[in-house]
Amino acid sequence: MSLYEEKKPHSQDFFGEYRNFWWNQDFIELMAKRWCLNKVNSVLDVGCGIGHWGRVINPFLSKTCVISGIDMESESIHNAIRLTNTYELEKRFHYSVALADQIPFQDNTFDMVTCQTLLIHIKDVIKVLNEMKRVLKPGGLLLAAEPNNSASNLIEHSLSFDDPIEIKLKRIQFALICEKGKSILGLGHNSIGDLIPGYFSQLKLSDIKVYQSDKASPLIPPYHSEEQKVYLKQFSEWIDKDFLMWSYEETKKYFLAGGGILNDFNSNWENLRKSSLDFISGIQNNRTHSAGGIVFYLISGRKIQI
Repeated sequence: MSLYEEKKPHSQDFFGEYRNFWWNQDFIELMAKRWCLNKVNSVLDVGCGIGHWGRVINPFLSKTCVISGIDMESESIHNAIRLTNTYELEKRFHYSVALADQIPFQDNTFDMVTCQTLLIHIKDVIKVLNEMKRVLKPGGLLLAAEPNNSASNLIEHSLSFDDPIEIKLKRIQFALICEKGKSILGLGHNSIGDLIPGYFSQLKLSDIKVYQSDKASPLIPPYHSEEQKVYLKQFSEWIDKDFLMWSYEETKKYFLAGGGILNDFNSNWENLRKSSLDFISGIQNNRTHSAGGIVFYLISGRKIQI
């Protein structure tokens, strides 16, 4: 077995059950009507992971639509195929291992080319978007679902709301240094969603539209909804593994690459761990609550017909 196969699959820690609550179904239905997805007969999902995004949009596509997915991780592709079989979608869903900047399809192949939280992991976003455009048919839809993750650092909950400004700024600075380091290392920027419309313009796409998900992730005691139960289970599992922003080693790598120093990292990590444990303690006592806002864009454009 090669080193590539042995290493932990990319983003595996974020492929939990909570991903099933990322979108409000009626919002996706509305967007599908705006994009006329019922007329789409072929889709390529780039950086598909375990196939979540394809299954989200599937109910709104043509009933005969064929969905292809590519991802660099063989284990993710294996799980995407397994889940496709579980949902009895194997006749129309096809997955294979491939790189986003070397898409193994001919020019002008798909009615729609899309990605969900792929570009936040990409060094050369323009190169990947150009590849996505290349395999898109003239008049076809290019659709990117990408966030501004930096904004989440400003979302308050009941236990942090009255923290001193200095503490809040230190928390935000820590996150921003880590995000900068991740980008410097060529692993993508976590808030690249803000720039995608401009990149679409550079690619000379037409009819560029920007929408924002209407989804929030509220925490409201006594946390009886299925979504809240799943989220809290996942959050607890992350804390048990010392997986806070990322793993300890990964976060340290990003922080140092972003210009931070080791002593500052250790103190910031301990503060983050403490606040996470306080958060869970507050849950156990029905004291933690938040509206749970997010910034998640849906950005679309069409390939000009010649």
